[in-house]
Amino acid sequence: MSQAGSEDGRTLLAQGREAEVFLQPDGSVLKLMRRPEWNHLVEREATALRALRANGVTAPEPLGTAMVDGRAGLVMERVDGTDLLTVLSGNPLLIRRVAVVMAGVHARMHDVEAPPSLPDLHDDLRARIGRADDLPPHLARLALAQLDGLPPGDRLCHGDFHPGNILGPFERPAVIDWGNATRGNPVADVARTELLQRLGEPPPGSSLQIRVLAPIGGRVMSRLYLARYRRHRPVDAVSLRRWEIVWAAARVAERIEAEYRPLLAFLERAARRLA
Repeated sequence: MSQAGSEDGRTLLAQGREAEVFLQPDGSVLKLMRRPEWNHLVEREATALRALRANGVTAPEPLGTAMVDGRAGLVMERVDGTDLLTVLSGNPLLIRRVAVVMAGVHARMHDVEAPPSLPDLHDDLRARIGRADDLPPHLARLALAQLDGLPPGDRLCHGDFHPGNILGPFERPAVIDWGNATRGNPVADVARTELLQRLGEPPPGSSLQIRVLAPIGGRVMSRLYLARYRRHRPVDAVSLRRWEIVWAAARVAERIEAEYRPLLAFLERAARRLA
C-alpha cells in the first residue's frame, strides 16, 4: 500500500496495530486492514457503526468498502477532533474529565442492542484464547472455566474501548475502531477497558509523555472511569474480576511483547486466589 503523497492521492492520517487510516481526495477516510486475514473485520465495523447511528449515538457514517492490494477497507465520513489519549498527552490534568467522558459514552453504547449478525462475545473470546499459543495450558483452562460460568448478553460491545479510540469535543465524542465489535455482556466490555488501563501498552505512535505516565496514570484512570461508569450502569465486582481473567488470557493472543509478562503475572495471581 502506498503512503502519504503517493499517486493514489491518499494521505496517511493514523495507524494502529490492525489498520491504517487514510484521508481520501473526496474528504472521506479509508480504514485499511494491515493483513488480508483481517478483512472480515470491515463488515463487522460497518455493522456496529450503523447500529450506533440508528440509536442516536455519535459515530462515523459508513460509506462503503474498498479493496487495495488484497486488503479490505472501510470508507467512512471523517470525524474531526483529537483523540482523548492525545488530549491527555498535552494536559495530564484533564484525566478526570477524560474519565467522565469515557464512562458516559461507554454506558450510552451499552444501551444499544447489538445486531444479531455480530459475533457472540463468548464465542469470540473462546476463539481468541484458543489462538494464544504462548498462554500456558493451566492459565487457558482457568480463563475458559471462568468464561463458561459468565452470563451472556445482547448489548453492543466495542472490544477495545480506550481514550485513543474516542475523538472529538468532550461534549460530543465519537467512538472509532469497531472492528472487534461483538454482541455480549456490557460488564465484559468494561472489564476489557479496565484491564487495558492498568496493564495495556500504549498504542503505536503514543507520545513519550504518555509512555512515561502510563504505569501510574493508567491505574488512576481505571479507578476514575469505573467509579463514574457505575453511576450510569451497575457493575458487579465479582463478575468484573472474572471477566478480567478471561480478557487477560485473550489479550495474550494479540502478541504484544511488552504486555506478555504482566498478563501472565496477573493470571497467575488470579489462579492462586481461586485455588
